[in-house]
Amino acid sequence: MIARLLSHDLPRSRILAGLLIAIVLGLAFAPFLFPGAKALNVAASILYTIVLVASFDLLLGYTGIFSFAHTMFFGIGAYGIAIASIRMGPGWDSIAVGVVCALILSTLLSLVIGLLSLRVRALFYAMITLAVAAAFATLAGQMSDLTGGEDGLNF
Repeated sequence: MIARLLSHDLPRSRILAGLLIAIVLGLAFAPFLFPGAKALNVAASILYTIVLVASFDLLLGYTGIFSFAHTMFFGIGAYGIAIASIRMGPGWDSIAVGVVCALILSTLLSLVIGLLSLRVRALFYAMITLAVAAAFATLAGQMSDLTGGEDGLNF
């Protein structure tokens, strides 16, 4: 079962596999082992960074495409949920609205960026996606009423 889930690409080292299992179990039990908001925030930061790195690994590993705009889409999702939670209040309905809005915006942006940038090769693709990501980082910093500017959003 595990071999099928991992596409028959099992870890080459038993020590590394054991260490990864220990890390995953430690993160899963972190709220119970270390009570308090700080420990929970650190565990959540580690988990969403793992998801971001794993998705970038899938993009680069399977397609060979090196995209700097990858983090822009991650930020759009985070801002979508955060803005919806601030405007609508905490709850599952605000998370659902934030996810749907972020998915729609990310899909439209990825279509536009893909149509413009996939016509070039290797380094030029990376440069185009870097320019788009830098433009959106600047835009997020300038729209302080919506995004909180350089300080971000606080609940």
